Amino acid sequence: MPRTCLSIVWLLSCAAGAMGSAAQPSEEGFELLFNGQDLSGWQKEGQAGFVVRDGMLICNGSGNWPTWLRTTEVFENFVLRMDYKTRFGAESGVFFHAPLHGRISHVGYEVQIGGPGGLKNHSTGAIFDAVPPLTAAARHYSDEAFDELEITMNWPGLKVRLNGQLVQDLDVREHDSLRYRPRLGHIGLQDRGKPVLFRNVRIKRLPDQVRDEWQSLLSTENLDGWSASEKNTATWSIEKGELLGEQGHGYLISDGLYRNCELQTYIKSSPLANGGIFFRWLATNNRGFEIQIEDIPDSNDPTGSIYGRARAGRMPFQPGEWVLMQVFLNEKQCAVRVNGVTVAESDRMGGVRDGNISLQMHTGKGWVRWKDLQVRPLAAAP
Repeated sequence: MPRTCLSIVWLLSCAAGAMGSAAQPSEEGFELLFNGQDLSGWQKEGQAGFVVRDGMLICNGSGNWPTWLRTTEVFENFVLRMDYKTRFGAESGVFFHAPLHGRISHVGYEVQIGGPGGLKNHSTGAIFDAVPPLTAAARHYSDEAFDELEITMNWPGLKVRLNGQLVQDLDVREHDSLRYRPRLGHIGLQDRGKPVLFRNVRIKRLPDQVRDEWQSLLSTENLDGWSASEKNTATWSIEKGELLGEQGHGYLISDGLYRNCELQTYIKSSPLANGGIFFRWLATNNRGFEIQIEDIPDSNDPTGSIYGRARAGRMPFQPGEWVLMQVFLNEKQCAVRVNGVTVAESDRMGGVRDGNISLQMHTGKGWVRWKDLQVRPLAAAP
């Protein structure tokens, strides 16, 4: 019998012995995220090895990194509870505020399951690769009982309890690696190539803070809300729900005006394509400033650069991939994040004013795609 199958048999035998003590998800205000019967409300990303058996959600380890299982719904503030069971050597993680693309553990959040002993950035209960747990609270893998995990995200507060012990108690604004992470996203379970059992996955929704502030700038069907610049030679179209700019030079300009805002979008481009996103745009001869899109590491202004002000220090992705770009603009301050990495910052953003957002194509051959382009207006910083 393959080793993975033996591992699952071992886990199931432990689960059978502990089923009588299983917690019932009847707590006030909680609802089931996993119904115990099928994967309704969940979607596999990649060949993630998740199946349903005996009322449990089982990762059989057949997919391995970077595959995962995610909720179809996105969540902001919540209390998430679940029970899980691993054996020796198993690794996994619980994602939240997770994006659809990029390295999820760095763009969103991951609470680590399995890992080295002690209090490290990769130990059980850690915010993966960012904050170690306060205490080692995981059960030994030979213990037949399930581990009980609770994650409370009520931004900016983040608390994690494992088997009743507090292992994280954070104000995410105080952590450079956490404070810019998205405040909305999917909940997910990671397939790291080893069997893990999950059960009693339930959630209590807490009041949202920013969900209704986000404005979608792109229709998945047409270019309503946008107009092409004069002398535009680029072709702009909606294809498969995505905005495609290609084959020429020009700008697509938003109807709306913004001064201070948070913008996020997924972008993908062809080799050697050149484009950008302009803020505080007034006219072709008064364009405000640009966040560059050019997936060339040796460029003077590679993707994520604040053109002419701050060169992106790195490209945390492979050209041709979908990446999440986030731009935080407040008066003279601007920060750009690409796939969860702050690649450029500047505190000398002159021309503080209301202006349009403009998308640029600046290449004779090639294309850039945008999807899920959203903006959230911000009040001026005191």
